[in-house]
Amino acid sequence: MEGCCTVAISLELSSLFPTLLQLSTKEAVAIWDAVSAYILGQLKQDKGVLVAGLGTFAMVHEQFHGKEEVYVVRRPVFRLDIDVLCLQELAFPTVVIPGNVKIKPLNYKWLSRATSFPRHVVKDCVQETILLYSSQLKNGQRLSFAFKDIGVLSCKDDVLCMRFYYDCVTGLESKASRIALLHTVSCSRF
Repeated sequence: MEGCCTVAISLELSSLFPTLLQLSTKEAVAIWDAVSAYILGQLKQDKGVLVAGLGTFAMVHEQFHGKEEVYVVRRPVFRLDIDVLCLQELAFPTVVIPGNVKIKPLNYKWLSRATSFPRHVVKDCVQETILLYSSQLKNGQRLSFAFKDIGVLSCKDDVLCMRFYYDCVTGLESKASRIALLHTVSCSRF
């Protein structure tokens, strides 16, 4: 639960977050840790994952020309998919995911088995967390959203983007990890 924060939910908004209000912080973090594990597992298989209302994680293959050879690099990307009304004053990188990348929604059945929570509880926790995060952004709060072993969706200088962890990038691309690191979207580069 390192880096986890809690957010107060007003009485007027409590009806929007019934599952989050019933779960402990530890339980909600356990569900999101399973979401992260699922995403990372799919990325290792070159599959993309759509987290509805938040964005899409995927692996892209790119060619980079060195002095004497061409390197094909696999690197993770994240394409934001939050309601534009929540991002009014924020900039974010435009990420193109090639059409040949297989993208599937989160597998709530898998997540339910991984966490031992009923499927509906897992799904509601994920959806309510995304709604809460989006509303915090809309209200001008710039909270970070951590994905265990993957990276952090954060806002710096009014730029919202995913910062992938070093170990995530190098773990997904072992052959040319330094090139992948150099070309993984940096929030200051777009």
